[in-house]
Amino acid sequence: MTAPDAFIKALRHEPITCLQGACPGHVDCTEVSHPHARVKSYRLRCDTCGWEERVRGQEETASQWDGGELQAIIDDHLLHLQPVCPYDRAPVVFTSLPSPRRKARYRIACFYCGRQVEIDWPPQS
Repeated sequence: MTAPDAFIKALRHEPITCLQGACPGHVDCTEVSHPHARVKSYRLRCDTCGWEERVRGQEETASQWDGGELQAIIDDHLLHLQPVCPYDRAPVVFTSLPSPRRKARYRIACFYCGRQVEIDWPPQS
């Protein structure tokens, strides 16, 4: 399973052109998912022809990222590259969380498949 281009562009807030044949119209993208949803949903609507569609992630949390996959995601983030989920190639988002122990705490999430994990940084050795 690979995340659709329209979903990835919507998640990255990139411009989307109409997906209907030869229409060159600009597509308005509105997030319609709950603010704390594990999977994001977007409404796409063309200004020119009125075409409308919803794109939504497909939640698949049966298996979480293993240690190697998670390390590759973290390495890409530390190298200032856009980390992607190894299951669907959708961008992975790092969110800083409050931590009472004064250590860095992050949530790493894929909004297409819904996988997420919370980690302390630096990791405990």
